Amino acid sequence: MGGKKRPTISQLEKRWRKELESKLRKRGEEEGRFELQLTKEGRVSQASVDAVSREVVKWPYVTPYQVSSRFGVKISTAKRILKRLEEQGVLKLVDANRRVRIYVPAARAT
Repeated sequence: MGGKKRPTISQLEKRWRKELESKLRKRGEEEGRFELQLTKEGRVSQASVDAVSREVVKWPYVTPYQVSSRFGVKISTAKRILKRLEEQGVLKLVDANRRVRIYVPAARAT
């Protein structure tokens, strides 16, 4: 008899606060995310590479995973972008193994 118990006021406030925080967090993540443009051949455009280079020089170190998650591209695309930035002299390779390469901005490499 009776049915389901109703939540207390404090429980309602907690639920409302959590929903509000999650909405704000999602909005912040969406604003901080960039979308890279691809050419018709599926390559990353030079404008996108320039946008990545402006952003990664602020980071203490750079890995393909960081670029992939920040800019919403595949890991293989992130590796190609980082290799291109290394060739341009924006990044310097610090350590590499079979799986991952770690770069630092050339200005910090000294």
